[in-house]
Amino acid sequence: MPSSSASTPPALPRAIRLALFGLPLLFGAFAAHAVEAGDASDPTTLDEVQVRAPIARRSQTVTKTDTSLIEVPQSISVVTAQQMRDRGIQGVEEAVWYTAGAQGGGYGQDTRSDWLLVRGFSPARYMDGLALTDGVWTGGTRIEPYGLERLEVLKGPSSVSYGAMPPGGLINMVSKRPVAEPLREVEVAIGNYDLRQAAFDFGGPLGDSGRWTYRLTGLARNSDNHVDYVHDDRYYFAPALTWKPSEATSLTWLARYQKADTAQGGGFLPAVGTLLPNPNGKIPSHRYTGEPGWNDYLKTMTSVGYEFSHRFGDALEFRQNLRYGKVEVDHDAGVGAFGLQADQRTLTRYYFPLEEESTSFAVDNNLQWNLDAGAWRHTVLAGVDYRRLNSDYASAFAFGAPSLDIFDPVYGAAIVKPAYTSRQDKTQQQLGLYLQDQIKIDRWVITAAGRQDRVRTRTEQLLATPVARERQSDSRFSGRLGVNYLFDSGWAPYLAWSQSFEPTVGVDFAGQSFKPTTGEQIEAGLKFQPASGRALATLAAYEIEQENTLTVDPNHTLFSVQQGRTRVRGAELEGRWNLRNGLSLYGAYTYTDSEVTRTNDAAALGKQIALQPRNVASFGADYTVAYGALSGLGVGAGVRYTGAHYGDLYNQWKTPSYTLFDASLRYDLQNWRFQLNASNLTDKQYISVCNSATWCYYGYPRTVTATVRYQW
Repeated sequence: MPSSSASTPPALPRAIRLALFGLPLLFGAFAAHAVEAGDASDPTTLDEVQVRAPIARRSQTVTKTDTSLIEVPQSISVVTAQQMRDRGIQGVEEAVWYTAGAQGGGYGQDTRSDWLLVRGFSPARYMDGLALTDGVWTGGTRIEPYGLERLEVLKGPSSVSYGAMPPGGLINMVSKRPVAEPLREVEVAIGNYDLRQAAFDFGGPLGDSGRWTYRLTGLARNSDNHVDYVHDDRYYFAPALTWKPSEATSLTWLARYQKADTAQGGGFLPAVGTLLPNPNGKIPSHRYTGEPGWNDYLKTMTSVGYEFSHRFGDALEFRQNLRYGKVEVDHDAGVGAFGLQADQRTLTRYYFPLEEESTSFAVDNNLQWNLDAGAWRHTVLAGVDYRRLNSDYASAFAFGAPSLDIFDPVYGAAIVKPAYTSRQDKTQQQLGLYLQDQIKIDRWVITAAGRQDRVRTRTEQLLATPVARERQSDSRFSGRLGVNYLFDSGWAPYLAWSQSFEPTVGVDFAGQSFKPTTGEQIEAGLKFQPASGRALATLAAYEIEQENTLTVDPNHTLFSVQQGRTRVRGAELEGRWNLRNGLSLYGAYTYTDSEVTRTNDAAALGKQIALQPRNVASFGADYTVAYGALSGLGVGAGVRYTGAHYGDLYNQWKTPSYTLFDASLRYDLQNWRFQLNASNLTDKQYISVCNSATWCYYGYPRTVTATVRYQW
């Protein structure tokens, strides 16, 4: 039942207690085997099983320089393409299910958008180091995972590198790039809910000179969904071309086209009949609340850009990344659900048609200078970046849509699509200057960075009479300071401080523009990655404080004031260890203590932030037979636990905890791979979250896919 106050979390299920017990053992195993794993052997000599599932060792996401993960003074998780492939994931939400500090699918399986949290906040979304579109409905764009080389989850404030963003961090999706060696791959997949999918990935050199290489990736998918009348069709095509006239110069063109053809009509179910009992019975998870033919949701994404680099000798390098992108959304009449009437079976419905067109332009220029000053080795990065995001969003909201018997639905009622009542055109421009120095002194690595941003926002309400226009300008400085100490064994403790900011568009009762919402984090941690590259572990503890959040004006309730503060404290443990005998172990544990510490809304004071559980844990294993008659046979299994959490600001709607199991089976035979994956293996029916008595959401159902892949 609804609860207005936090309560002591229930005891964890036995399976998760074992998983949590296994994580320290896994972390301890890293230490016990540090000498063996940290030998001077060349990581390129890893056995065949290891090559299939490499562990990331370096990243450019945090510092914008090619930096070893154990030298980064911040927690970052990297999910490689091979890890995503072995798990058979179909979306970015699923990719972070075994990642500490990150959550995916908080609203269940939504075919329209990816819903993600990083350290309690919706993360900024980047691709190849540049911001994606950030409109009302285009900002949560589902990115096709088959087109990614890796997914990087940067945790904590990072405005010093990227400018305006939330304090939780960002998700950076790295596109597949041209390759020097020939790559030819085709695959087909089938699954439950009538999934049929075909994909290809080709790449390699063009000609014999080695100057030109290419990559061509594509996918077509037709699928239904566990919700009646909802389909999940996708089309993806991404060409890439690299020109390398010399060892010092490289230019890579990247283009992408993606279309999602789906429908809205799942979720948004009443609490009575899902989370709470209903005298008429339980509402089935497959129940469609929209109107067939009137809830289509089309989203088309296109982008084109390039990455250029040139080295002036060994010490100086210039880089420029540029991309233009466009996203379009069209959502018909949008018949939605708005709770049950007094008979507890008749569903009130409304109209919510919308369409949106968002464009983005981003360019990042930087100069990297490597120099030695005695015992001090500097990697200095100076840069300037610019981005322009525009969103033209039109919508209407109106009651009066035909009601529906949620237990015995009859579709086909007359639908009258209302005219748009709101159209907002918003343009935001950001110009940032940044300077960073990574200093190595013996075993110490010091990272110091600062950045100055100016953000201009223009908003027009085009259907207002007269047209309402609002302009806002914000300037902000952001900083980062971090220290790492590197042991020969691969251990690296670190301590870091960082900041973030986000413009808050609007004015208070007095007509004063809001200040940017700011974030500040202190983080301490311990990383381990031996020279062999077979293991990676991170233990982190942090505190984030977000200031200037909006709260209700106590004297003018239709307005807001900036007097809010949110504090998030947490601890995260994450590890992956690829043993030499073909066994891989991986796991994550996240503890999050969130609290609204200052607000004028007394009912929200002291409450936890919505959607963020206190405890989340996962543990998995993957084994491949490397020798003998069964060589090439692989099996995997995993368990995921999500603790109880609230779906609303006032902590009145609490969702119970749930535990889910995943499994996989595969067989490699020469150039072929045959693979079977199942998530939520037991088909557990659970509620992922309830926002109110009106809207609750079932979680991901059991999903089974069978894939055949051929490479030559």
